[in-house]
Amino acid sequence: MGSTAQILSARRSFTRLARFTNQLLRAQLTCGPLTIQQFYTLESLDSGPRSMNDLAAQVGLHQSTLTRIVDRLERDGLVTRRRYPKEKRLVEVTLTGAGRKLYRALDKECTIVASEMLKVVPENKRKACVEALDLLSRSIDPDNRKFQAVLRECCSVRKGERDR
Repeated sequence: MGSTAQILSARRSFTRLARFTNQLLRAQLTCGPLTIQQFYTLESLDSGPRSMNDLAAQVGLHQSTLTRIVDRLERDGLVTRRRYPKEKRLVEVTLTGAGRKLYRALDKECTIVASEMLKVVPENKRKACVEALDLLSRSIDPDNRKFQAVLRECCSVRKGERDR
């Protein structure tokens, strides 16, 4: 798995990366019409419709929080919800044309910022950095079964500790 020092360093790096990425996105989106959570929701829907359950897992939000976000996005004409008569609990969310257009414009701006961010990495290390980030993001994706198992294990261990 790795030494304790490697694991601690990785944990701290994950935290810094998440914090700095959120700060950067927040700064990028401040002058726009979306919050970070709304941006993440549109980003997740760019690949196609998702059920509310899948969407909540993908963006890492509790379903009640996501419901409020989708309510606002729907009110603003950026997403639509589809309910299935035979499956009343199943709700599918889809980007509208306006939602896709807005997401893609913001994504283009964020890509420019990412390009600028990469400039602080020494040129001879950029490819390895991008490959490592890609591997990491695919490894900790909510759709990755191994990652789902790690989450279940972590949550059950923490819950067991709280119950004592």
